[in-house]
Amino acid sequence: MDDLVEKALARWPNVPAIAGWLKLNMQGDWLLTGPVPEGLTISHPRILNFMARNYGREADGRYYFQNGPQKAYVHLAYTPWVYRIHPLEHGALMLSTHTGLVCWPLGMYQDEQGRVLIEGEQGIGLLHSNDMDLLAKGLQESKGELIHQASWAVPEVDPDTLIAARTRLRRDKTTSTGQRTCTLKLLPIESSAVALRFQFNPNPEVNQQDPNS
Repeated sequence: MDDLVEKALARWPNVPAIAGWLKLNMQGDWLLTGPVPEGLTISHPRILNFMARNYGREADGRYYFQNGPQKAYVHLAYTPWVYRIHPLEHGALMLSTHTGLVCWPLGMYQDEQGRVLIEGEQGIGLLHSNDMDLLAKGLQESKGELIHQASWAVPEVDPDTLIAARTRLRRDKTTSTGQRTCTLKLLPIESSAVALRFQFNPNPEVNQQDPNS
């Protein structure tokens, strides 16, 4: 969270939270759904990076954008994260969230519609549809099961020097750097079971009489 946001929270600690005006779609875009033209996409880089740095999760599974002293709960079209794959030198891959956090993959799933979900250090997220071809290169069959095997990396240098991205790439302080080979089973999962399985609330505006509670 930005220092300015923390200072605003300290100065105005009791600003009511809101819900029902911000949505994360399946491509990792932020959409305004409140008193503006329905589905207006936020595209200004400075705003996107501010939102990325101040995106968080409540203990009860609601995700939000901390807009200064006010918390805005986010409606999730599917998952709380959308992952991108970036090819690096020497054939390694790098994983990042729609908010620019570079991380390691921990698990992979495929739902009944063929969409791939990745469990990363940040949580569960849908793989961006544009990156399915990159993922497919690492897929192979082993003992009747689909597995994904690839070399993944989290660079020590600023990833922005390697990859051009709309949202500035950065690394969480707890994420280790280096390169490793990961072998992950591509496990089946029903889309209707994802939210319960990974304990997040995609519709925080529903049945929330007081979104600040």
